[in-house]
Amino acid sequence: MEKKLKHRFLDAVIIGEIGTHTDNGIIVTTKEFAQCFGKTGKKDYLRSYLPSVTIEAGRHLMQHNKYLFKVAHGTFKIHPDAIKHHRLNHKMK
Repeated sequence: MEKKLKHRFLDAVIIGEIGTHTDNGIIVTTKEFAQCFGKTGKKDYLRSYLPSVTIEAGRHLMQHNKYLFKVAHGTFKIHPDAIKHHRLNHKMK
């Protein structure tokens, strides 16, 4: 069974294929996300994916389907618990 995009995305972040590590956490842009996963051919889906998994403004708790913070237009920070949870619960390929 093929992994969900969320798990493939977090795998790519963990191995350093996508994202930038900063003092404030791991930052990912829509552009680098689309470059990494653009092979799927679902461009509209890829453009809307990061905004769809963004935690609402003013909230801080991660949910299974909301694990990014919007930093700026097209720029997102990954909730640190998303990485911890993924490493503990999902095997990477």
